[in-house]
Formats: sequence, C-alpha cells, structure tokens
Amino acid sequence: MVQIGKRIRRKVGFVDDGSPKPLYTRFHKNTFQRDLIDLGYYVDAEDSQPVKPDYHLTQGHYSANELPVPRSEPDALRQDLEEFGYCLVDAALSPEQLSLFQDRVDAQAAGERAADVGSYTSADVSGVPTNQFLLALVNKGQCFADAVEMLPRSVSEGELLEQLTTQMLGQGFICNSAAAAIAGPGGTPQALHCGQSMIPKPWPPWPYECFVGLFLDEFTAENGGTLVIPRSHRLLTEAGTDPLTDLPPTASVCAPAGTAMIMDGRLVHGTGANRSQALRRLVILTFHKPFIRQQEQWGLTLNKEIYANASPKLRQRLGFEAWHGGLGGFEGHGEGSVAPLRDDYAAVGELTHEGMPIQEVYLHHSKLGAFNQRQLAKMRETGQLIVKQDD
Repeated sequence: MVQIGKRIRRKVGFVDDGSPKPLYTRFHKNTFQRDLIDLGYYVDAEDSQPVKPDYHLTQGHYSANELPVPRSEPDALRQDLEEFGYCLVDAALSPEQLSLFQDRVDAQAAGERAADVGSYTSADVSGVPTNQFLLALVNKGQCFADAVEMLPRSVSEGELLEQLTTQMLGQGFICNSAAAAIAGPGGTPQALHCGQSMIPKPWPPWPYECFVGLFLDEFTAENGGTLVIPRSHRLLTEAGTDPLTDLPPTASVCAPAGTAMIMDGRLVHGTGANRSQALRRLVILTFHKPFIRQQEQWGLTLNKEIYANASPKLRQRLGFEAWHGGLGGFEGHGEGSVAPLRDDYAAVGELTHEGMPIQEVYLHHSKLGAFNQRQLAKMRETGQLIVKQDD
C-alpha cells in the first residue's frame, strides 16, 4: 500500500523525494524581462560594459523624421502612442514651472546626500556611482504631489496628460511610483526593461502601466536621453508566450526641457549613458491599473501631514480609496475604504543641502542605507559631478 501511494503521489505532482512540485512555476518565470536579459540588454557588473555591445549607441538607427517629436495635438499624440509606444507632449511645463521643479529636485538631492539617506545607481568603469535617485516624491514638495494629480498649476499641460493616461489605463488608475533620476557623466546605460515587467506572458494588446516623465533638462543622445525600442510594445504582445529572439535597434528620446514623455508600459526602454559633462534630470511618474500593488506603497511611506491635507483626488491616486472595479463592482470591498498610515514611520520629507535632524536619520538606516552611504563616500572621494554640487 505504501508503494502504491508513492506512485500515485508522483503522478499528481510530487518530485522524487516526495516533496510537492510547485504549480504553474513555468508560467511565473516566463517573463519578457527574462528574455531581455537573455538577449544581453544589460551591463555586466564585473567590467561595467554592456553585454550586448553598444545597445545604447543609437546614431544612425532611425531617420530624423521617423520617430515622435514634441506635439500638442491630442490626436497626433494618440497616434504616436499607438504606433510607437510613446509620445512627447510639447511644453508640458511652463518656464516658471520648469524652474520650480529643477530647484526642488536639486535641493532635495543635496539634502538627501547631506542626511545620508540618498540612493545611487549606475557606475563608471571604476565602479563609482554616477546617478542619484529620489524616491517617494509626494513627500518632498507640493509640485510633485501636483504632478501626480496632473494639476495645471504645476504642470501646464496636466489636463492633456490626464486625458491621455486615462485613455491608456482607464478610469481610476493609481500612482505606482513618483521618483526623480539625476544622471551624471560617465555612467553606464540602464538594463532595458518594461514598466510592467512583473506581468508574466502573454500580454493583452493594451498596457497595465503608463510612464509619464517630465524632462528637466534637454534630452539628447549625448547626455543619455531615455533609450527606447520603438514599436516594441506591439512586438511583445504579438510574441504571446514565445521567447523574444530579436528586437529592432534602440533610439534615444530627444526633446527640450519642459517636455513630457508618455510611454506605454509594454515598451522596452531604459536610461541612457550620459556622455556629456552636465547633469541630466528627469521626474518619473508611473501609473497603473488599480488592482496591481504599487511599487511605492504609500500607505507605509506617506507623511501623515501630506495625507491629512491631501485632496480626495490625491488620496485616490495614491491608493487610499477602495477600488470598486471588476465584474459587478465586487472588487475592493472590505471594512473600510481608507487605509491608515503607520504610526512608527518617519518619511524623508522636503530637504535642502542642510540635510535633516540626526535623530530622524536612524529611522531610515538599514542595510540598504549603509550601502548607499558607502556609494556616496566613493562619489565624494572621486569628485563625481553630482556631489560637486555640494561644494
């Protein structure tokens, strides 16, 4: 009887040692991100060199008028989104708004370095970080919270951004993350990826996620303007569950400061390598369908003061309202529609070059925090451009 039992168990999904075999694992691991890694669209950590040679060098890949340019007409922007997977909204920020975002990003970045709560990415050939990331921007300035709401008082073309994002994701979309990226000279290109890389294959012919980027500097091929593979959003959907075997060449997104970029979450993209001698700054807002858990879990990290003064729209967009979607509207029901904020968490708020009180820093100190402090020390020792701003 024991032997028969063992045979039956193996038939219904047990491995030879008798332990249960996971169900559906082959589907969970079958992601397009795995395919992009297999195709070599990343930088080797040992020598800081792209595995697929020169995937970030885009000169000559496309003709001058082949790809999207900054526009303001909704129909033309929709057409670019559908065909290429991204569009460029002309003059999304007024000159005054652009200056406000630039100043706030610069001051916040300096403050996080001073307080040893900064986050650093990319690296030069010596392994010294070149880029800085600012996270949870809703805590760090009214202009950022306004941008999440797409309010014209801080983003002049906010209503157009709202319209296009709603047309991509549907009503009730929520903010997945609000960040800023400062790319310094000498860094490496980011691994190419998709915003919705967490979704296993196959993908439907519409996105789960949408990227909205505010260009705080002119974006060029030389300073690492965002890399994209035009039309890849369609190619990945058409691949179904099959592996990717090849993709078209990359392009650098080039546009003036103040432009907004809207990108389909299926589009293959990444930060380019900054080969100029200046910093390149970008505010990154990502939004997705409301049934997906957010990367920035605002219920854990949002400042209580921000929450207390937030508009109903901002609370909804940060995920503090129950979502009543789904068939028949049965999703999102429970014992309340607003989630409480944690009592024992002090978020990093607005900072300047003076940093923050030392008694607050310990709340953010962790293994990751210690790693980032070591990265900052390397940057200071070698005089990277980002930290030179502190002199």
